[in-house]
Amino acid sequence: MARSKVVSDGTVSSAEAKQTANKASPSKQRKKGTQRSGEVPANSQVYSSVKQQLLDGYYRPGTWLSIDDLASQFGVSRQPVMDAIKRLTIEGFIEIVPQVGSRVRQYSANDITNFFDLFALTESHIARTAALRADPDDILELRLISAQLGVLTKIDSKSYELLKLYRSLNRKLHAALSNSTKSPLLGEMVEGLRDRADFFITTYAGLDQRLADAISEHEEIVDAIATRQPDKAGEIMLAHVLAFKPEIPE
Repeated sequence: MARSKVVSDGTVSSAEAKQTANKASPSKQRKKGTQRSGEVPANSQVYSSVKQQLLDGYYRPGTWLSIDDLASQFGVSRQPVMDAIKRLTIEGFIEIVPQVGSRVRQYSANDITNFFDLFALTESHIARTAALRADPDDILELRLISAQLGVLTKIDSKSYELLKLYRSLNRKLHAALSNSTKSPLLGEMVEGLRDRADFFITTYAGLDQRLADAISEHEEIVDAIATRQPDKAGEIMLAHVLAFKPEIPE
């Protein structure tokens, strides 16, 4: 089973992160604390934007996050930022160091290895179940998303935007797999694990090394589901996820 090599620096600069945050922050142009009808609350907006930056690899593990800087970037008070930080801490992306501040959480090699071993089993179970329960509409949706992913292999680029598009379509495909199991609870349970997997892959492993192989594996999984082969679907999915397990020095 192929394994990705650790990438020492796959992140963008803090200036770029700040620029992205500003683009994602319409509240920047208004008074802090104001909210128009129908708008997303400030704490939810900050949470979603910072979380996306973490999943996209803007911040390396151990990077300190300034509450004041983030508040300035998003044009909000400190409270929405602190609420977002607390929520991301609960989800395992950030750690709060008492009397010091907040930083992107660092994980040990054992933690990440154990995570991928468990995550692979979970996704394998979903693939097996999908092969038993998916109806014709589910299979059509899976094939359409897989075809969209296949187009990416025809683009001669490994740019950041291309990899980001892959991650978006990949999450869409895996969500469709969960839906095809006809078990909403199963989908809810695995969603948080998928966030953590995206974080680990972007931060510790990188994606560009496996892009073409991953897309091909998706096609094989969908074919196995469409032909009602649960064991095959589960086995391919297990290898697919484990191949993303990064090699991290002890």
